[in-house]
Amino acid sequence: MGKIKLYASLFSAAVIFTTSCAQEPNQATAPQPIPVKLETLEQTTLVNSSQFVGSLEATRRVDVAPRISGRVLQILVPSGTIVKKGTPLILLEPEQQQEEVKAREARVQSAKADLAATQSQLISAEAQKAQAEANLLRAKAELENVNANLDLAKTNFERTQFLVGEGVVSQQELDNRTNELKTSQAAVDAQLKTINAQEQALQAAIQGIEQAKANIARAQAQVAAAEGELGVARVSLGDNQVLAPVDGVVGDYIPQAGNFVNVGQTLTTLTDNREFDLRISVPVEQRSLLKLGLPVEIIDSETGAEGVTGKITFISPNVDQATQSILTKVTFPNDGILRDGQFVTVRIIWNEQPGILVPTIAVSTLGNQKFVFVAQETDSGLVAKQTPIQVGPIQGQAYQVISGLEPGEQIAVSRILDLSDGRPIQP
Repeated sequence: MGKIKLYASLFSAAVIFTTSCAQEPNQATAPQPIPVKLETLEQTTLVNSSQFVGSLEATRRVDVAPRISGRVLQILVPSGTIVKKGTPLILLEPEQQQEEVKAREARVQSAKADLAATQSQLISAEAQKAQAEANLLRAKAELENVNANLDLAKTNFERTQFLVGEGVVSQQELDNRTNELKTSQAAVDAQLKTINAQEQALQAAIQGIEQAKANIARAQAQVAAAEGELGVARVSLGDNQVLAPVDGVVGDYIPQAGNFVNVGQTLTTLTDNREFDLRISVPVEQRSLLKLGLPVEIIDSETGAEGVTGKITFISPNVDQATQSILTKVTFPNDGILRDGQFVTVRIIWNEQPGILVPTIAVSTLGNQKFVFVAQETDSGLVAKQTPIQVGPIQGQAYQVISGLEPGEQIAVSRILDLSDGRPIQP
């Protein structure tokens, strides 16, 4: 029994010694927590987009040209000035137009003189008509008189003829009555010819009136035409001021004061900078995503226009056979940042959906697998849990997370190269 107790005591001491020796090396080699920066993942908006590069073009650029020929007297507005539509830009010397106005004024006066003459002809024709109508009335009244005389002559002739047959009066009396009858009949015939002549005169006067009215209408048309030509000439004379056809910024002037310019010659340009178009070619593989109104954002920070957003306003119905792309036009509003001809990098935002973003600096790659270190709570404290993730396109300075992470998790975003799976960390 004494030996057994001795052996038990020796065994216990050996176990205690062995355990103590085993614990001392483990405590000496335990890794110290690495201080890291942690970031809590939050749900945000994932953007599916594609980048393109192009140059901006003003939606409206107009060549300014004169409507008349002449010598430049004065340039009224300096280049680079923002002007409204109708602002005078250039003053010309309209020598030819001044002569044209004088010639047109003379033609108007001549046409008015012709009109006055035709109006006098109408007055004369109307007077002739009135006279012819009066003469016709008198002739018809006289016809009634001679007809009455003819009737009386016939009655006297018939009575005398009866009396001669009865032997009451002589043959001489019958001859007298016969002559009276013939004279009365001749008077009636003559008066009928007079009436016919007066009717012809009246008809001629009516025709004269119609002709005079036609002449007046032609003369009035000539006056109107001459006055119209005079108005055009005066407008041309007023075109010695070249006006801004649209709102915009005045470009460089080609002619200078003293130069002679012709009709239609370009003098300068006006650029409307309120909107800009960007022409880009979208690969035909993305044609199913294209639609009018899609937002497009400028992302080129070097231009100073980062964040300016426009929209797709035109999609070509045809595919470019050489590049297998679709011409697309994007329109951007301008608040003074954008410039005509400026190169910009943009992204077409195809769609947006909720998701998670992780900073690119937090993502490591092992083979084809990407992973992050998630802060995991254990009994002994925080450790870095190496977590594989599936990522999508880069959005800004972060990856879009397709799978592997959830909102609320904390990931390490510093000293990534010093971490390993299960390594203790401290925030």
